[in-house]
Amino acid sequence: MLLRIDFMALNKNNTSPFQIEPKILLAYFLRYWYLLLIGMAGALSYAYYQVRYTPATYSATARMLVKDEYSSWGQEYFLPGMELVSGRNRLVNEVGIIRSFPLMEKVAKRLDRPINYYKIGNIKTTEMYPGTDFQVEVIEGKANGAYYIDFPKEGRYRIATSQEDLAEAKENALSSPYALEEAALKISIRSSSVYTGEAYLFQLMPADALARNLQGSIGIDVENQESSILILSHSGATPAKSIDYLNTLMETYIAWGVEQNNTIAINTIQFVDEQLREIADSLVVTEFRLEQFQKRNFKERIFVEEDVNNLARVFELEELQTQRAVQREYYAALMKTVQQKDFTAFPSAAVFGFQDPNIDRMILTLMEAIAEEKEMALQFKSNSLLAERASEEVEERKKDLYEAAQSNLQQVASLIDSLKKVIQREEEKVLKIPKEQREFFKLQRENKLLGDLYTFLLNKRSEASIAKASNVEKAQILDYANPYNVRFIGPKAANIYGFSIFLGIGLPAALILLLYVLNTKIVDQSDLEGLTTIPILGSIFHKKNLENNIIVADSLKSVMAEAFRSIRTKLNFMVPEKACTKILVTSSVSGEGKTFTSINLSAMYAASGKKTVLVGADLRKPKIFQDFGLKNEFGLSNLLIGKSSLAEATQATQIAHLDLISSGPIPPNPAELIESEQMKALMQKLESTYEVIIIDSPPLGLVTDALLLNQYADAALYIVRHNYTQKAYLKNINELYEEKAITNLGIVVNAVNPKGSMGKYGSYGYGYGYGYGYGYYSEDKN
Repeated sequence: MLLRIDFMALNKNNTSPFQIEPKILLAYFLRYWYLLLIGMAGALSYAYYQVRYTPATYSATARMLVKDEYSSWGQEYFLPGMELVSGRNRLVNEVGIIRSFPLMEKVAKRLDRPINYYKIGNIKTTEMYPGTDFQVEVIEGKANGAYYIDFPKEGRYRIATSQEDLAEAKENALSSPYALEEAALKISIRSSSVYTGEAYLFQLMPADALARNLQGSIGIDVENQESSILILSHSGATPAKSIDYLNTLMETYIAWGVEQNNTIAINTIQFVDEQLREIADSLVVTEFRLEQFQKRNFKERIFVEEDVNNLARVFELEELQTQRAVQREYYAALMKTVQQKDFTAFPSAAVFGFQDPNIDRMILTLMEAIAEEKEMALQFKSNSLLAERASEEVEERKKDLYEAAQSNLQQVASLIDSLKKVIQREEEKVLKIPKEQREFFKLQRENKLLGDLYTFLLNKRSEASIAKASNVEKAQILDYANPYNVRFIGPKAANIYGFSIFLGIGLPAALILLLYVLNTKIVDQSDLEGLTTIPILGSIFHKKNLENNIIVADSLKSVMAEAFRSIRTKLNFMVPEKACTKILVTSSVSGEGKTFTSINLSAMYAASGKKTVLVGADLRKPKIFQDFGLKNEFGLSNLLIGKSSLAEATQATQIAHLDLISSGPIPPNPAELIESEQMKALMQKLESTYEVIIIDSPPLGLVTDALLLNQYADAALYIVRHNYTQKAYLKNINELYEEKAITNLGIVVNAVNPKGSMGKYGSYGYGYGYGYGYGYYSEDKN
């Protein structure tokens, strides 16, 4: 049964789809069994190497709860000043912060392990962590890279950049530092086991290199979509190192969050302290002056109600002036701070008792731009386009904030000037009061103003201190990484062997299938059945090292003879019973066994007692006479041009009842001779003399001679050579057969190799046939 797979429609004359014959495919696998064996051996060797020499990999995990933006809302309303530390954070942003280079660099510096140590074994290299047999210390400069080291004798060491160079490296005393190009190293021993002759490897890794390594190796997953619990993971050959990485990362992230939240509160406290120092000095002076005045001039005075009201109005205006003065100092301090290169944060206007949403928004935008600039500076070079753009963005934000603060400062200064004028008018009304009384109220007023401002700033400082002290960590460690959270990742022998075996079988199988698909030659009878409707009369096995094409004459009971006998029998069914049977033998190209078949088929007819003649009609390359040991001086070409008689051209062979008319000398016009009336007359003469005429014609695919000779034949044999004839060759013969240019046609498959046969040709056939062939206009092919 055929398994048919349509890849494409062929031309109109040949619409057969591409076919896969399971038996042939199986035969291909049996033929190329050694590819499967090689693939399996290679796969098992690879799997053994991977399992044996690949270092084991482990994965450590930890769990951390991160406050999202909703869980922290409202805490600023519980205590005054909490707005300074209650930053909004979303989980996706926090994941980005954890993966950021600045945080990873803080982790690397906190770990403080700039050197990795490895012991080189015969099978694999193992990292020594946390303990080491020796220690390397960079005592001068900066260094990076990997170096091999061994200790050939006590108190001595050798260092090289490759393990092969260690034996030739210079020995150094432990007391002597080792000089690199830009650094100096000090080597110290921690264990006497270093003197066992083993080699070691140490790798100098700066903090930024470790930070980038951590960025790519730390895994972050959310426990589930509705929670803000993060699962942190790290994989490596050293579980203890992975545990330290994860725990240090979580602790650094939490400390960094607290530090970030406290930045504004700290800046607020610093600003308030600076203002308090200035006000305290002025307050001490005014209090002293008021006290001295009271000692000199204190006496009971009675003030009229109008005077008191005028003074109260002055106090109210001055209190408003004080508030404006606070705003003025705020904007002045903001302008001064924003011009500093190390600007990081500034408190909100709400901290000082007034609202300015625009300034607050601009401060927040500037802080975000500065954070992005730092990130870019760490990730890219200073002259990179992204880093330059980030710096330009910060400068633009600073400029916008400075101009906004300057504008607000000017507005506040204008308001203060207006208030001073109003206060001056009110004070003129108070001038009617006696001098001592006016001076007393003036001192009292100054003291009250300074005292109120001092109290106000003390309250704000207290609120900022409370906020700082009450700052809550924005993350909580739920599960530290520990040995119980470590799992083995690989190499897993079962998986490696399974995958390797799959590849070891799959790749050779794919190659064999490709050979099957790409094969364009006839390798099985099913190939013919799928390509043509011409009946198949038989097949002949291949036999090597034959000295002569005549192989059935002396062994009529052989399997080879039986094969030709079977073909003869089927031809008898194809041709109606006649006095003379004429059979044309042709093929597509030379080398397919056309002449071999003609000779032995003639011999089989002669063996049955029928008078047979073999006509060598291949006038272009005569050669059939050589197999009979005869001459080619006279032949068909001589007959057709009238320079020889039939008796002269006909030669008796060593086989009874079989005569031969060889091709004769090569003529310049073979096709014209075959098409001539002389050829027709010759065939009539032969019909009256012989019972069987076998015509050995030139290949059908090369010249037209075979078509010209077909008019004289009762049946035609088309020879196909196993694993030699191209499938495409059958297109021409199919067209001729369907157009009835050649009728009564049968196919014989020649040179079937039992060892190389596929499918049906590998299971049955006739004889140990010889696949005769010769090159047309070239040397013969054996």
